[in-house]
Amino acid sequence: MPDDAELAVAGVRNAAGTVVGAAFLIDRHLLLTCTHVVRAALTGEVSPTPDEPADTASLSGGQVEVVFPLVRRGRPAIAVVLPPDDPDDPDDPGDVTVLRLVTPVPAGIRPVRLARPGESGTRDRVCRVFGFPGGKGRWFEGRVVGPVGGGWMQLANPTDAGYQIQPGYSGAPVWDHRVRCVVGMIVSADQRTRPQLEYPAAFMIPIRRLPVPATFGPPLVVTRWRQPFSRWRTDSGPPAGQLARPGTPAPAGTPSPDAAARPRRLRPGWIAALVAVLAGICMVAPEPLPGCPPAAELRVAVAPDDLLTYQTVAAAFQRSSAVRGCRTVNMFVYSASAEEVAKGLRHDWSASAGEPASSGRPAVPGWYPADVGPRPDVWFPGAEPLDDQLRNLDSVRDFETVAWSPLVLGVPRGLVDADRDDLDRQRSLSWPELFGKASRSATDPPVVTGGGRPVPGVGWQVVRPDPTLSPEARMVDVALYQDVGTTQLRRQVEQPLERTQDARGYPLGTLAAVLCRQRQLAQDPSAPMPPAVITTEQALVRFNGGHRLGDACAELGRPTPHRSLVAFYPKQTPGVEHRVVRLHWPDAVQSPVARSTADDFRRWLAGPGRDVLRTEGFRVAGRDEPGSGLTETNGVLPDWPLENPQWRLADAADAAVLDTADRRYREARRPARVLLALDSSGSMLAPAGRGTRFDLAVDGVATALGQLGVRDEVGVWTFSTAYPGAAGRPRPVGPADPARDAALLARLRRTVPSGDTPLHRTIDDGFRELRRPGDPEGYLRALVVLTDGRDTASGDLVPRLDGQPPVRLYVLAVGEASCADRVRDRALRQAARSTGGECREVAAETIDQRLTELFAQLWEKGAEQ
Repeated sequence: MPDDAELAVAGVRNAAGTVVGAAFLIDRHLLLTCTHVVRAALTGEVSPTPDEPADTASLSGGQVEVVFPLVRRGRPAIAVVLPPDDPDDPDDPGDVTVLRLVTPVPAGIRPVRLARPGESGTRDRVCRVFGFPGGKGRWFEGRVVGPVGGGWMQLANPTDAGYQIQPGYSGAPVWDHRVRCVVGMIVSADQRTRPQLEYPAAFMIPIRRLPVPATFGPPLVVTRWRQPFSRWRTDSGPPAGQLARPGTPAPAGTPSPDAAARPRRLRPGWIAALVAVLAGICMVAPEPLPGCPPAAELRVAVAPDDLLTYQTVAAAFQRSSAVRGCRTVNMFVYSASAEEVAKGLRHDWSASAGEPASSGRPAVPGWYPADVGPRPDVWFPGAEPLDDQLRNLDSVRDFETVAWSPLVLGVPRGLVDADRDDLDRQRSLSWPELFGKASRSATDPPVVTGGGRPVPGVGWQVVRPDPTLSPEARMVDVALYQDVGTTQLRRQVEQPLERTQDARGYPLGTLAAVLCRQRQLAQDPSAPMPPAVITTEQALVRFNGGHRLGDACAELGRPTPHRSLVAFYPKQTPGVEHRVVRLHWPDAVQSPVARSTADDFRRWLAGPGRDVLRTEGFRVAGRDEPGSGLTETNGVLPDWPLENPQWRLADAADAAVLDTADRRYREARRPARVLLALDSSGSMLAPAGRGTRFDLAVDGVATALGQLGVRDEVGVWTFSTAYPGAAGRPRPVGPADPARDAALLARLRRTVPSGDTPLHRTIDDGFRELRRPGDPEGYLRALVVLTDGRDTASGDLVPRLDGQPPVRLYVLAVGEASCADRVRDRALRQAARSTGGECREVAAETIDQRLTELFAQLWEKGAEQ
């Protein structure tokens, strides 16, 4: 997922156009910054400081320019200064101002996720800050030392590397790299008392002390779980008799469960619980409003692609369950893949030591509450079917289908000819026939339907999510492969999909990832018309509505009308059944109140909640009239019959049928040529749990080599200035060879990391290696780079990523490395995405697991060949 701090950080300009400080977006229109930064922007001060009294009221109504340099260059946005909520509040941390954007939010901008740990949870945390010393954007890296009184906390960089906090950083968000959330805002650099002359201290106001406006109202959302906070720990709670049912007043004098951890004040008009609007929020301890009893807590796990949809659904349930203005339910909604949750249920959400990766087997998480999320009371597995073994687990109380969405072919409206295509849009073609029409050109032989009608090709081209990651794609494969023989499968289906995927830079990813790339192309007026995409009807509605398409997708906004998607409905098509699964845990970790609230939630989903689901683009049983999301304007046929079995492919969720489709996919899919480049610079000697970073990287290589298919090929390089040329290329790209692989692993385990990091040169050399003249065609080519630092030894070299044949770049950034690091004019994340690859920031202790997961995705294509 991208660092939200990059997508939300803004520079605040004065009248001369000079950036005098920073601000950051906390919802679609509101920014937080320092009062002295606003004062400098409005009065023309060159070096703003917080020393003078923060007279926010006198600044109210003023307008300042803000720019978002890490996402969008060009014209600035305009923001107005909002008045303080309570200027006389004695507990106000001071020097804090809220801005509201009054011009449209630039595309690609999104709010930060906010974290609210206590002082002990913030202390000694590694942090990163992007500010504007001298008006120029620069990164600071250091750590949070601890509190210094007055609600402020001290930061320091105890090295001579990088920038120190100085004027120009004020108002910048403090990004905790591990929990991937903002934990505070820079307010001051200590210019008077310095422990060492060259290492000045700096100070931040933690998020728990910042005024977050009361307009925040959706549910509490955890997008990824990395640190267990006491509020969400799965320890025993108070006895059942002490737990209040939703809407039942608490006994007089009964403290809130987290009363000791909450601030002593609750400012009128400002809500104490930080909640998510768009991007979600991390690790929050909710507090009831004054006079309200503590709300019941419901923990909800959802499939990553559905996080934003069920965030909206949960918000509606919270509003509907409120009693006399008091919230009775706090929804903790977090993202977890169906595979992660299923494994957690089978391991009873274990807190054991786990298992490290071994040959042919990925690592098993050691503590599901930390590595995946808290024990869920409710689970939405999304499109993933539930197997019988999972359904019969003691922890699964029951499950019920609450919504449904057919799988369709989404075609850009500008490619559709009503006279030619309207009949074929309305269930007149099978999936193979519709795919043939879309993927063939007008000069190719026409597709002949079962009724004998010739259907000429239209050359739309088609992209599909990766079936190894997308259950929706697996289900479509069941229908798509029906009338295609094994010998024709690769030529008629897989090769056209691969050509479009490579030519347009689509990722090997989930449905949300593919639609995110579709949105990038739909918003670029200079790009050719995007191809058609295999999608669900509900995701198509979200795409056309301009809603977010997954937590990793920063792009927002509606496509232009001629690039919006129109749904084509095949004769028989799989339907994704969205189920709600209620889970049961021992009383020690799940209270009766939580179970009762889960029951209330299920009943609501089957009743009033159906209208919310329809608004989100779902088909819902018992609601024949079209919902607000199911309209012709949104590209769908509102009267598509939900219950008619003639147009449903009932066996698409059958495990045996899916396994057959998976096998045929592996047989028809192209093999992979992958070059793995391991950073062997000195920083890779840093400890990482079960060894050094380099040790865990070698463990990941050992596991991944066992996944190599018969026709797949792999090469392994190491890169640092200490291992130049052939010394850093122990295994050229080639097929599996047990003897050579054993020698490779032995050599890697003898390698002692040292030297500097020629990252850009390695990427450039790797791309040229994978494009060598004379190498066989028909392979998926990928360069996988694992690094824990920035480039320090390539000079001005800029890797050449474009060229033929296409090569995908995958980067695993560990430790000090960041996907925000620049490759001249763009971030490493953007560079990787432009090739159809991606950049992932991973924890050092999970290097082996992440390598294994990535290679399973790349190399599984060639398995069993």
